[in-house]
Amino acid sequence: MRYGFEQWNRSLARAIAGVRSPDFLSSLEAALATLIEFDILMVFAYSGPAKPASLYHNMTRERAATVIADYSKGPYLLDPFYNATVNLKDTGVRRLRDLAPDQFYSSEYFKQHYVRTRIRDEIGFFVRPRADMSVVVSITRSIEEPLFSATELRTIRAAEAVISTLVESHWKDAGDREASGNERHHPDPINAALDQMARNVLTAREIEITSLILRGHSSASIAALLKIVEGTVKIHRKNIYQKLSISSQSALFSLFISHLQKY
Repeated sequence: MRYGFEQWNRSLARAIAGVRSPDFLSSLEAALATLIEFDILMVFAYSGPAKPASLYHNMTRERAATVIADYSKGPYLLDPFYNATVNLKDTGVRRLRDLAPDQFYSSEYFKQHYVRTRIRDEIGFFVRPRADMSVVVSITRSIEEPLFSATELRTIRAAEAVISTLVESHWKDAGDREASGNERHHPDPINAALDQMARNVLTAREIEITSLILRGHSSASIAALLKIVEGTVKIHRKNIYQKLSISSQSALFSLFISHLQKY
């Protein structure tokens, strides 16, 4: 805790009083800042295959153009946080490094988008205020700052119950609430985009593998996930590149992003 229990209590009281008011998210930011030092705080709402909605951020317009506007145009589909929201029952505190695939930090998505955000580490509160919607309150540190420590992560997790309850209360009447057993089923939006991009050139299995490549999985990780041998994954990768007339993962990423930006 950065400033002590008294400061946390005071700032938390303001956040509680601000629930359902325009001041709620800025009050929540101030409360979190008494617990832990961070650079960016941003809040996104995710609902099925729809583009994420930016609900709040504390960035300059220039930085938000990369971190939020560019992200929402399509690269969000490759974001480990977004993929975690696909499971609508998933809630709690998640750290980027724990969600990321094994080659995420060498993936084209990370190199061509994430590096531009200058974000080094990220922790998110995953909250589900209604059956078909996930809200992620995310705090980050820039490349000039240290990673979140184990002690800081424990502090954040200790505050998760009250933060999540406040966020859920703030948005609990957003739209029509659905019964927990009636969640809408949506097709995987990455696979749908790839199928459209490839114009039925790739098989269902090749689309599945292409999706995992773009997300940052190695051939070994893909093989483990799909319960096939690594050599088979490599053959699929070779066939994918040949069918799409490309020769690298960089070209695959560029092709995918170019397709997304048309829609």
